[in-house]
Amino acid sequence: MISIVIWKDQKGRILGFSSEGHAGYEEEGKDIICSSISTLFTTCVNALEEQLHWNDFYMVTGNESNFCEVWTPESITEKERETAQVIFKTIIRGILDVEESVKENYGTSYLRVTTKTK
Repeated sequence: MISIVIWKDQKGRILGFSSEGHAGYEEEGKDIICSSISTLFTTCVNALEEQLHWNDFYMVTGNESNFCEVWTPESITEKERETAQVIFKTIIRGILDVEESVKENYGTSYLRVTTKTK
C-alpha cells in the first residue's frame, strides 16, 4: 500500500507531503497506481525547482520502503510561500483524485491519504 501524508501547519498551509510504500496492484513498471503517484511527486518537485529555484527540499529513497518527501524550506519569502501553496494544492488535488478513483475501481488496499498538522 502507498501511504501519503499531507503535512499542514496550524494555519492550514501545506508544508509538504510524504509518500511511502508500493501499491502492489501490478508488478513493478506496470503498476498504474504507483505510476500516477510517482508522476505527481515528480511534477511537484519539477514545478518547485522551476518556479522557485529551490534546492534540497525533497528526498527519495530507492529502497524497499520507496519513501519520498517534499518540504517547504524554513526561510522563504511570502511570495515563495504563495507560489508553493498553489503548486502543492494542485498536486494534492491530483493525489486526492487518484485516491478517489482507486477506491472506486480497485478498493481501499492500494492507496491511503491522510492529513496531519505539524
